[in-house]
Amino acid sequence: MTGSYGIDFGTTNCVLARTTPDGPETVPLEKRLPAEWAHHGFNRVLPSVMGYQDGEPAFGWPMKLRAEGRIEAVKRLLASDDPIEVDGRKLDPELVAELFFRQIRDRAGEPLDQAVVTIPSNSRGRARLRTKQAAAQAGIKVLALINEPTAAAMAHARRIGTDRRILVFDWGGGTLDVTVLEAVEGTFIEQASKGVQRLGGMDLDGAFLARLRRELPGAADWTPAEREQFRTRLELAKIQLSETTEAEVKLPDGRYAAVRRALLESAIRPLIERTRRPLETCLSESPGPIDHLVMVGGSSRIPAVRQFVAGLVGVEPDDTVDPMSAVAEGAAVAAGILRGEITDLDFFVGTEHALGLVAMARDSRELFFGEIIGRNTKYPASNTQPAWPTNDFQESVLLDVVEGDPARPLDDEDNVVLASWEIALPERRRRDDARLDITYTYDLDGILRVRVEDHKTGSVLMDGQLEYGSAR
Repeated sequence: MTGSYGIDFGTTNCVLARTTPDGPETVPLEKRLPAEWAHHGFNRVLPSVMGYQDGEPAFGWPMKLRAEGRIEAVKRLLASDDPIEVDGRKLDPELVAELFFRQIRDRAGEPLDQAVVTIPSNSRGRARLRTKQAAAQAGIKVLALINEPTAAAMAHARRIGTDRRILVFDWGGGTLDVTVLEAVEGTFIEQASKGVQRLGGMDLDGAFLARLRRELPGAADWTPAEREQFRTRLELAKIQLSETTEAEVKLPDGRYAAVRRALLESAIRPLIERTRRPLETCLSESPGPIDHLVMVGGSSRIPAVRQFVAGLVGVEPDDTVDPMSAVAEGAAVAAGILRGEITDLDFFVGTEHALGLVAMARDSRELFFGEIIGRNTKYPASNTQPAWPTNDFQESVLLDVVEGDPARPLDDEDNVVLASWEIALPERRRRDDARLDITYTYDLDGILRVRVEDHKTGSVLMDGQLEYGSAR
């Protein structure tokens, strides 16, 4: 295998990169793209769109430009168990992800059997695990799953220099991630991270489309296929408006409409404003001046977005960073580190979400999120908390492992039960005499180990693990 590989498995586009003696470079995955898209950096990406052609799975640009009968944003669906339906077929999200990884491997042009794969820093445990499993099923060993913002910073590690505090604003097609890192003697250490799972370029496109449909005569009568085709054309116009103040978009009836940057900015302003909270959270959780601002992901190209972020951070963004390829290139650098090819750089990350268990308040009998490992804890991490059965003389207890935000209600959508174990108790005792010591250990290989001991006897009642995919 030539070099070390990194894969940006994106919501709307996938990118492959490898290390070279001159630094990381992208590996083209698609040769049949329209010329109007190639001018904007899309010659290096594989659109994350799938459909069927002549009864066989088809991927990339032919499917992206199709008006109907396609699957997109597969990565968003990995957190769900619901099947995906396309052309009358129902497919498991993990299978579709596997097929995309196979496409990346087959189009690499040389053997690709291991890689570092990036994931959003706000990605849940289930989505992380399924990403790793899908790659493995496609014949790609995942050396590590690393957070996309960390990868973006690593792509420019040598130019950024050492003893610097970096804020990475990663706004791609499906998710928003904001991360503050510190570069210390070639090592990137995450200080704080916050994001929004369903906020990206697809949502900006939807807001822009909704605004134009209200203003264009006859738009309410468009068929679903015409609407989807127009949405793809409008996406291109949105991209063009990052470079010019006016663009033309073809309507379903063959006419052209002029769209202005000011209209786009007005339509997406509420979505831009939603990036304020994660930005301010990261800045408050890692106080101190920011030395370097890195903006990646296609949505970060929009001038209004760049101005908004720069205004909050107080630093102008680095214009030498390629928003489309930086994440994959940084993943390739990470792969080079893990394979021993690169020895002057390293990286460490922390938890984006808290980990804990479902607990019951003794007085109110209400369920709540009992935190064991807090958010922004550096890996490797371990902590032990006591717990008791809810009633006297119980024969067993149910341990639900929860990931999310303890400050929110237990049933909030941000809180996800990753696994459940029923644990037999050694003997029936009164509640106060039946204390359990529950230890969570999260190691650098992305494995969460859960150990339960009987406090009175020291006997181990359970020792299990959840494999997320490597965390470094």
